[in-house]
Amino acid sequence: MLRSNEQQQRQRPIVVPGEYVGDSKFHIPGLNVYRLSDRMLATTVGLVRIDGKRVDVVALKSFYQPKVGDLVVGIVKEPGTAGWTVDINSPFLAFLPLSEYPEKRIRLSRDSIGRILEAGTVLVGLIKDASIFSSPVITLKGKGLGVVSNGFLLSITASKVPRLIGKKGSMLSTIEKGANVKLTVGQNGRLIVHSEDLNVVMKVKEVIGMIEKESHVYGLTERVEALLAGRRP
Repeated sequence: MLRSNEQQQRQRPIVVPGEYVGDSKFHIPGLNVYRLSDRMLATTVGLVRIDGKRVDVVALKSFYQPKVGDLVVGIVKEPGTAGWTVDINSPFLAFLPLSEYPEKRIRLSRDSIGRILEAGTVLVGLIKDASIFSSPVITLKGKGLGVVSNGFLLSITASKVPRLIGKKGSMLSTIEKGANVKLTVGQNGRLIVHSEDLNVVMKVKEVIGMIEKESHVYGLTERVEALLAGRRP
């Protein structure tokens, strides 16, 4: 039995592939779940999450799979003739076309693409196209999108991002209020801590480590609040 501070912690059920997760008479299969007759079974190792009638299995370890509309934190890899390739923490490199760069006019005759966005530049973009037949396309056009000019880049397992954000942004709000900082969280498992205070950054990093390890434990929000307040969780 798991114990923390000499008190038992209730855990969310962890399942393995093929394990029963629900009855299709009462629930519908969601992420990483398939139906076999009246039984719903897991397709991966993960945590069972029930939202209304839908049953999901959130993978404990998984890579980021781009979806249209996802907010992502990317790192410019290299320029091309019509845009830039961007690392989005996925097996798939994304492409940022010149047409999706926010500047209305880019004078290619005077400035090379590589000088507009250098390799290593961190940016916040939106997945515009995620066709299985081509590289994901991202755009920097939109509110809150563009080049990141300051702050610190941290990461979390992509499958843990929903836990980091919480229902209706509850966990994210708890962290931002407790650390007195603004965070930009990408669905691809990268986040920007908008602060130059190393103490704040390290505190957020510590919270992320807790979420990584204890996302399956009930009462995580209270433990995060305690950590941010300087109390022993």
